[in-house]
Amino acid sequence: MAANKTNLTRRAFIGGAAAFGAVSIAVPRVALAEPTSADVQAQADAARVKLDDMQKRLNQASDDYYTALEEHDTATAKMDEAQAKIDDNNVKIAELQESLGGRARGMYRDGQITFLDVLLGSSSFDDFLKNWDILQTLNESDANLVAQTKTLREDNEKQKAEYQAQADTAKQKMDEAEAIKNEAEGLVEQYQAEVDSLDAEVAELVEQERQAAAEAEAARQREEFEQQQESNTDNTSNETNNGNNDTGNDTTDDYTPPADNGGGSSSGGSTGGGGTPNAAALSVAAGFLGVPYVWGGDDPSGFDCSGLTSYCYRATGYEIGRTTYAQYASANYIMSLSEAQPGDVLYNGGHVGICSQAGGGEYIHAPAPGQVVCYSTWSQFYCALRW
Repeated sequence: MAANKTNLTRRAFIGGAAAFGAVSIAVPRVALAEPTSADVQAQADAARVKLDDMQKRLNQASDDYYTALEEHDTATAKMDEAQAKIDDNNVKIAELQESLGGRARGMYRDGQITFLDVLLGSSSFDDFLKNWDILQTLNESDANLVAQTKTLREDNEKQKAEYQAQADTAKQKMDEAEAIKNEAEGLVEQYQAEVDSLDAEVAELVEQERQAAAEAEAARQREEFEQQQESNTDNTSNETNNGNNDTGNDTTDDYTPPADNGGGSSSGGSTGGGGTPNAAALSVAAGFLGVPYVWGGDDPSGFDCSGLTSYCYRATGYEIGRTTYAQYASANYIMSLSEAQPGDVLYNGGHVGICSQAGGGEYIHAPAPGQVVCYSTWSQFYCALRW
């Protein structure tokens, strides 16, 4: 029944507009002809572009969501710091007030309390002279106690302002995260509805087109990345030679880390192989095969792409960041795909997976809404990350 409904929909879309009245029973039989392969291909192309755009938006939304949560947590931590300083200041102020109280009691015993009474209750010139006399009796220690109390009270006011500012930031970031989450959930539903509306023939072509496009883009990015690596190697070699030939003149280090050709900024990681692949992370990932893709998911009930990699690494003792870019930025080594080993994280600027075969030819990842954690072999990554 569903297949017939889909076929009728396609006939109405492709044949109906050309027939100018496909609803009439007098329409020639040829108007209901099955779509040609070109028609199906065109429909698949359009669907793939739409789905790819949705997937990119979902991936970006996931990164934005967790970035907002991290900023919220940072603001909350700063609130706690400000409150801790206020509490500490209050303890010190109480101690200083106790010391000043002791000084006042001493002044009372010395017969100076009458001057304090005048200081607190008068405003004439004579009162001023009396106040001045009292100030003269304060020793340097008394003055320091007063100054410290004043400074601590001023700092408390600053800390209260900082606390409020961070509280406002925390609320703003949480609101941002909620807005991103709500928008993404709507996008997931839209994505799933789009997938559900495709019949098997078009869906197969969509997936083929998606993989072909991703492989072509990954190949371009790999070539660009490897050229950058070669350029960095040449620069380093030239600088070494210049250093060996240095006659005492100052030299400038022009080396820059490789750019994130997938859309991020430069990383502090080293290029080239190094470190030890985290094969244990691959074993953890293999235990989640079949777990559904869940946007924003980072636990065994459901994962998105970076949620899976961060969880598997965290389970083996590594904190690599929750978002795709955070993982790229935190990597100790950024390598070409050919250097990838099982357990390394594979990266393409908007998606990540865990390498399961040397050279990155196979990997485990959380692909997209409606799919599950699985092995894949199509070439969509351009570099490998290692910690």
